[in-house]
Parts: sequence; C-alpha cells; structure tokens
Amino acid sequence: MIKITAIETGKAICKTAQVTGKEGRSPIGRKIDIFRDPNFVKPLPILAFLIEHPEGNFLVDTGDTAKNSMPGYLPTWNPFFTKMVSIKVAPTEEIGFKLHQLGINPATDIEAVILTHFHHDHAGGLDHFPHNRIIGSRENYNEARSLKGKVAGYLPQRMPIWLKPELIDFSNNPIGDFPASYPITKDGSIFLVPTPGHCTGHLSVVVRDKDITYFLAGDASYNEENIRNEKTDGVTFKPDVALKTLRAIKKFALNEPTILLPCHDTNSVQRLADRQIFK
Repeated sequence: MIKITAIETGKAICKTAQVTGKEGRSPIGRKIDIFRDPNFVKPLPILAFLIEHPEGNFLVDTGDTAKNSMPGYLPTWNPFFTKMVSIKVAPTEEIGFKLHQLGINPATDIEAVILTHFHHDHAGGLDHFPHNRIIGSRENYNEARSLKGKVAGYLPQRMPIWLKPELIDFSNNPIGDFPASYPITKDGSIFLVPTPGHCTGHLSVVVRDKDITYFLAGDASYNEENIRNEKTDGVTFKPDVALKTLRAIKKFALNEPTILLPCHDTNSVQRLADRQIFK
C-alpha cells in the first residue's frame, strides 16, 4: 500500500495571466500580459507531496523558505519578484517543520527528494535536506544555473552551496504519449516523465498503486481545469511544447484511473482526500 500526503508549505499570489496565458500570444507577449494584468488570483497553495512507499519515503518538491520575506533575499531588480508574485511562508510552514509534525525526520526518514523543477517555490526548502539524495532534471538544473535562470523564476544564488543533485536524463522507456520515463523505485511503481513547457526540463512524478494512479504534476499546469481545457500558462517560453505536455497528461489520465495533483491547485488537497479521478 502506498500513501500520498499533500503538505502545504505556504501561499503564492500571482497574476491571473500567469495562471492562464492568452491563446495565440507569443512568449514575450505573455510576459507583457502578466506585467499589465491588474488582477491577482486568490492565494494558491504551495504543495509538496510525501510518498510513503515500501522502498522508503520520497518527497516531491520542498516548497519555499520563510527567508524570502527578509529584505534583500529576493532580487529587487527583477519585476517578477517585486510586481508579479508574492510568496508567503511562515517558519512553521517550512517543509522541515511540517515533516516533523507528521513524525518524519527529514535527515533520516526521507529516501530521496525529487524536484519537479528548480524554481524557488519548489526548491526553496532544500536547506532542510543537506544529507539526502536530491533528484532533478539535468536540463532544468542547467537552465536554473544559467543567466536565463536568474530572470526566469530561479534563484541560483540562493541554492545551498552543498547542492550536488543526482541529475537525470530522459532517453528511453516511453509511456503513453510521454517519449521517455525514468524509474525511481525497483518495483517501478514510482517513475518520472518529462513534462516540459512551464520551464525547460520540467518533470512530473507518477505513482501507480494497486487500483489508482497519482500524477504529481508540479507546475506542468497550475490546476486540473487548465489540463482538461488544454490551457497553457503565461510563464512558458514554449507554448507549443506546453500544450503538447498538457495533452499527454490528459490522455494518460483518461486511460487509467488517475488523480491529478498540480502543486498550486486549490483543489488538489481535497481531490486527494476524496480520491477524485480525472474524467
């Protein structure tokens, strides 16, 4: 039996044009739309997911850090951080504290931390895992550490100095419309699939239990509704790639009983509790 627990590690507030981009708009046009958009969505959860599996406990994403409220932590020169997004994380909402509340010691009870991508609201809690395996996409890690990364939602300057992640490359084992997959557990019930679009090298985590499948989508989409309606976000620099990913997720979820769990979906926690299958 596999158990999935959603862990809220704070709230994110962003523009409506970030959650759903305008069809036909270029990547740059989408960024302009976000900047001009006067409307903010209601606070969205920043979710991490604990997978309790016979081969060990696996954590998907780490949420953000309370340090982002400290003056100077976020780059003031970047309007993305000063004008478009607000992250609120209390010290007691950080992932380490939340795991201890669940009776999980981050240092000894986590087999590996899997990052869907290295954006700060997914990798900001890495400080709690200095001695753990950190698994991520090589393609995304390279982007995160590049000049582009500094202006596109990553904070490479805030990554732990000890960070040497176990980087993966997708090359074989296609599943459905996903061109490749990567096994995490020996029994094959937890595996990764490439879901680029929101950013280069983004990945999602698939957990197959006996009677149901969990699709931990990270930021492949901000919510289930956008997957169903094939609506890409405003952040993507490659809308065509993002759309292909949404269609692959949608097809996968319609072909086997699947619970879709995007990281910022306000309904993910309840959907998980109700075991609500995508239809």
